[in-house]
Amino acid sequence: MKAWMIIEIIGRDNVDILGESISAIINSGQLYSDGSSKRCMMKIFSFLVKSHFHKSSSIHLHHAEIKEIIRLSFQYSMNDEKTAIKVFAMQNIYDLRKEEKWIETELISLLEKNISTSTPGYRSRALKILRKL
Repeated sequence: MKAWMIIEIIGRDNVDILGESISAIINSGQLYSDGSSKRCMMKIFSFLVKSHFHKSSSIHLHHAEIKEIIRLSFQYSMNDEKTAIKVFAMQNIYDLRKEEKWIETELISLLEKNISTSTPGYRSRALKILRKL
């Protein structure tokens, strides 16, 4: 957990420094089951995704890495996870929605299904994303 927190702090300030470790970070995502680690992972993934689409960034995610981020984000969004994990996961899915044709439709369905029974934090982010879609 402490390692994930350190990686998150480093990534927040300088995501480019994570460049050589991207595959290891993404592939180790499935190894952790505690909520704190998952929240950190989803946040780190969001830094990587945003940098991937920024033209001046040295971060370039491979298709397999993008697919794994999408897979884990959907998995955490559909499971009984804490709100923070789900919020970061749904944002990652939204940011990667153009990578596969089916993502946007599935994201809309997921958000509409869960919005009425979720926490205020989840509802707030879900409504923001649904308005954008």
